[in-house]
Amino acid sequence: MINETYKVNGHRKLLTPTQLRTEIKNRAKNYLGWMRKNSNLRIPDDQQVLSDKYDFVFKDDYRYLNFHPDVMQQAQDMLAGRVDRYYHDTSSEIAVHDYVGHIASSQALCWNIVLPMKKHDNFGPLFEVLSSSLAKENMASDYDFGIETTEVLELNVGHDLGEDGKAATSIDLYLRTPQGKVCAVEFKLTEPDFGRCKLPRDRNGKCDGNYGSSQNVENNNGFLCYLAMKGRRYWHLGGQYNLLNPTRLNKPCPLNIYYQALRNLMVAKKRAQEASDKEIRGIFILAADVSFLRLIYHPLSS
Repeated sequence: MINETYKVNGHRKLLTPTQLRTEIKNRAKNYLGWMRKNSNLRIPDDQQVLSDKYDFVFKDDYRYLNFHPDVMQQAQDMLAGRVDRYYHDTSSEIAVHDYVGHIASSQALCWNIVLPMKKHDNFGPLFEVLSSSLAKENMASDYDFGIETTEVLELNVGHDLGEDGKAATSIDLYLRTPQGKVCAVEFKLTEPDFGRCKLPRDRNGKCDGNYGSSQNVENNNGFLCYLAMKGRRYWHLGGQYNLLNPTRLNKPCPLNIYYQALRNLMVAKKRAQEASDKEIRGIFILAADVSFLRLIYHPLSS
């Protein structure tokens, strides 16, 4: 989980998410000013490129300005649906977040970090950080990152989870080593938590927030969870890989807190074990902005 506070650098006090957003917006305005003076890009005044409704959100026609000039064209192509990721089970479309034009967008953070490495076909810096982080937990030898590692940006894994359409989960950055070990990387910038299941807050009677409650069973045709009734495989996979306990009924549902994280965990575990007859570990990695890129992982061991 991301903590409620973040450190901007080693000499300043921790900032709340709201304070960090303000800090980012101020830096972004200075960046736009610098870009106007020092680049060949034609950037209109702030009133023309920024949304009238929200703080520091680029209008759709100017979302590309949220990306580093070195990868701006690649970002424009992805925003427009022109995608070529060289991977057989990748969706032809990328699920672009509604607020990818927000200067505090985690998706923009992810693309700004990954696209330069992809453009120059050099993921060495990322692999060094991963290996260093894993070494602290005596796990570095388990993951042999190298030139044969598969790297996929925004991998659609809806088929794994029984999802379809806009509901399909995308892994920010999917890594698979030659040995079949899987890393599912999720990027976060200023969000205080992982995505939560929206059903308990919809007030439509589909879920009261407690898995397997009598009310849920009654309202969902005998299913313990509305999502299970809709064909989602969360509870099946979660139980199979010891991430959820489908027999723990009428208790607060963990999907209401760790919805996004658990989906990544399930896919990492499922794909890692499908890659070989042996038990192969998959891990979930949280890449969070603190003062430098820090990678926090949760191992998925048997």
